[in-house]
Amino acid sequence: MDALDIGIIIIATAAAVLFKVILFKRIRHWMDQDLIKGLANNDSTKHQFLLKEHQRLLDNKTPRKELHDRLTLAAQNYSAEQ
Repeated sequence: MDALDIGIIIIATAAAVLFKVILFKRIRHWMDQDLIKGLANNDSTKHQFLLKEHQRLLDNKTPRKELHDRLTLAAQNYSAEQ
């Protein structure tokens, strides 16, 4: 193998890894948005509240495992805040 072959392999591998990371992040974002829409039940104010809560949880670096439970809890406690 010459240097060109090795360079092509390295570039192709790097592109594949980058694509996988980007796709994984997009899928997680879609899952979070779907969860928020489901918890909001077509209530636009509750949807906005959950979006802000989601952003707050991300800013606080909440572990991914706890994100679903905390959003669900926030949705349940939303009616008490009104």
